[in-house]
Amino acid sequence: MRHGFFNFKDHLMRSTVIIFLSTLVFISIFSGCSIFDNDIQIEKRMALYFETESLGDTLSSGEDYVVITDFKFSVDRFIVSGEEIELESSPDVSTFLFTYDLNAANERLVIDVGLGVADNFTFNSYSMFLEPVKDNAPIIDDDFFGEEKNYSLIIKGSFKNKNFDLKFSPTLQKSFTFTPVSLSDEDETLLLKKSIDLKDIFVNPDGTILNPTDSTSSSIIKERMITFLDMQAFAINNL
Repeated sequence: MRHGFFNFKDHLMRSTVIIFLSTLVFISIFSGCSIFDNDIQIEKRMALYFETESLGDTLSSGEDYVVITDFKFSVDRFIVSGEEIELESSPDVSTFLFTYDLNAANERLVIDVGLGVADNFTFNSYSMFLEPVKDNAPIIDDDFFGEEKNYSLIIKGSFKNKNFDLKFSPTLQKSFTFTPVSLSDEDETLLLKKSIDLKDIFVNPDGTILNPTDSTSSSIIKERMITFLDMQAFAINNL
């Protein structure tokens, strides 16, 4: 069975707090759905985090070296599911931003929301749909908007001290399957941690450095980004 996430008021409040406390560029709400139950006293929750490794590090080989200072992408929607349940983000929400820069010391909270269910469920998969941001997307990051087209993947940094600002517009799906996580306790959160190591993108298998300023590298970067993006799932009490 499929449900939509809800808890409109609670999530709107949390989104505002996230923006001011962690400078995360993210504004999002979830709409109501047919299973909304005002009598739910203890609601299962989901928290989604993002972390980028090797950001700010000098990745070098011979005379070539690259430093990545910003790595971010947009997700149009996502689905988290198990054998007996499938939860999809509301179509009223057009953009979820996964951003990481030199100001981030730890994983960043992207979303913390009530799932709208109180019963015990087991989850084992997550799918995200990467798409360029829409023109009316409620975000304040101008990097994702262009004059002729918008973007879904932004990478900034320098190659041999020459700055670059890469902007891509891929549309694709990435699915993760993980060891089943059961939300069985009364107050429990499904924690999903999405991560990527930039070494996997910019260091070639032979140890050489991929030149991001070379136009032929664009397809390689996009392919490696979706290949090496990873996720871990846990059940956490009193998050």
